Amino acid sequence: MAVSRQSVVQTLEEIIAWRPVLAPVLRAFEPLLTAQEELVQPLAASLAQAGIALPQARPQRLEQGLSLLAGASFPGVGPVLRESAATLLPILCRMDAVTPHKKALTEFFCSETPAGGEQAEALTAAVASGDREALLRLAESAGLDPMVLHFTAGIIVAPVLRALTAQAAADGEEAPWEQGDVWRQGYCPVCGALPTIGWLDKPVVDEKNAFLAGGGGKKHLHCGVCGANWKFRRGACPACAEEGSGVMELLRESGNSAHGERLDWCTKCRSYCPTVDLREREFVPNLDVLALGMMHLDMVAARKKLKPLMPSFWNMF
Repeated sequence: MAVSRQSVVQTLEEIIAWRPVLAPVLRAFEPLLTAQEELVQPLAASLAQAGIALPQARPQRLEQGLSLLAGASFPGVGPVLRESAATLLPILCRMDAVTPHKKALTEFFCSETPAGGEQAEALTAAVASGDREALLRLAESAGLDPMVLHFTAGIIVAPVLRALTAQAAADGEEAPWEQGDVWRQGYCPVCGALPTIGWLDKPVVDEKNAFLAGGGGKKHLHCGVCGANWKFRRGACPACAEEGSGVMELLRESGNSAHGERLDWCTKCRSYCPTVDLREREFVPNLDVLALGMMHLDMVAARKKLKPLMPSFWNMF
């Protein structure tokens, strides 16, 4: 059955219609989020032309909890990273916190020298693995503020990693890492990052057989770094792996204003993950935009001294 998926702009407009108070923040990031979305397919073509793809999903490694990019290197990724930077860096440099670093960032991301290529490979590997120490070393060697490089690198590398994921997992088809249900971890099977948001799926009807249908409600997690999605147990915590009765609790708005949105939080480690029940929505939202658009629940979680599963610039209070 075809799924109606919203674009960045469509999800933004829906959230703003429901919660106008969030409009200034969402509008500020609209150009960046839209540009990231539009880059994925062109970058996927560039990666294919360069012969760069995700490592093969091997069941034995997945059973051991090893993500596909664990220990991976990215030879030849320099031109693709520059392609991403050429689009995203001008948008990033309009931000007050980034503008003073425009010259240094341009030199860092757009260098076509052999050293620049090696730097691009190291940066992509650091973002893909969440290696903060490697990012710190790169920032020091380039004379960049570590916080600025960490923020900009995450934005610029993400579409490259998402393009790799898109190559391996066509929309609507089962991803290689989901086959056989061997991946049981709460972190991403592609890059190893913790999820930014989860969702409960819609009922599915087999168009070829009207007697076959699924009631929906299976839980999936979404990686905000590489864009991968994977199935996960509803009663388990993605962070500490505790599961069973009373482990996971829900935090949501009362009445009809929740639109299927809630926080799933762990009573053991007190971490939480934003979650949306798609059975309560007509369309499938852009999950990265929705995670940002649920910051009102992040604020409630902060007051309850819960901590986000995946820290981001909008949920650290």
